[in-house]
Amino acid sequence: MENLISSSVLTTLSDWDIVTSTLDTKFEDSVVGLSDYKTILRGDNGDLLNVCKNSYTPQTNAQFIDAVERFASVTNFPVEAIYEVDGGKKMLGYLRCTETFEVGGFEFKDYLMLGNSHDGSTGFFVGNSNIMVRCNNRFAQQFRMLKVRHCSSLHNGVNQILSGFESYKRELSGYYKTLDEFSKVEVSDEIKQSLIARLANLSNEEILGDKEVSKRKRNIMTSIDESLSSEMEDIGFNLYGLFGGVTHYTTHVLKGADESGMFGSAKILNLEGYNYCKSVARQVLSC
Repeated sequence: MENLISSSVLTTLSDWDIVTSTLDTKFEDSVVGLSDYKTILRGDNGDLLNVCKNSYTPQTNAQFIDAVERFASVTNFPVEAIYEVDGGKKMLGYLRCTETFEVGGFEFKDYLMLGNSHDGSTGFFVGNSNIMVRCNNRFAQQFRMLKVRHCSSLHNGVNQILSGFESYKRELSGYYKTLDEFSKVEVSDEIKQSLIARLANLSNEEILGDKEVSKRKRNIMTSIDESLSSEMEDIGFNLYGLFGGVTHYTTHVLKGADESGMFGSAKILNLEGYNYCKSVARQVLSC
């Protein structure tokens, strides 16, 4: 997938699948089976992916690949990639949206994203990942109504999501409408500094100056400030540019970030920035 993920993380999940095994514990010289629990392992090398209750129903790699292919058939979006994350504990599938989007004169590539996990961190979900063509900044999100827990009815839940594809299109349309609203709201330095404090996780004492900010946090704030300022200079001194600065930081600066932007610190910071901008836009546009 051009400009989306590096070749080093591209895999074919069809090369391996999961296996389950009983969970035993050793007490003194006796081995005792834990009847309520099981382990989920990689079938190719035996790496441990999860320890879970027997009631937990995982989605196999084969089932995930089938779900991605069925989504491609229903949506007519071509499959761009299917790959594993974190040693196979998570997996993602990307379908390229055939409709182009543009906000404020900037073009976006958009991908329908499907995800699953073997470590229990998430069930099967549908979301989207968009990339601003100008700079490859990424923002990914799961759609609240398009998730299925790992349980015995998992397959039926996936089928329900497939039949509700219109929900995905509504969610996506709402997201781009929100970005357009962002472009109409100018940003003061106070708003910018407030966001930097949130993203750097400053305490109230640190914000008020009653407690010294650590060198580590000051360095983080400087890096965030540089990303925000750079993107606002190019995109505009508005919430659209401010949010672009957040995605620039998580895409190009944040160390150790997952490249998809769907997991970990990149996801948390992107959502924090997005929700902050939504809150400011709601206050300003309602006046």
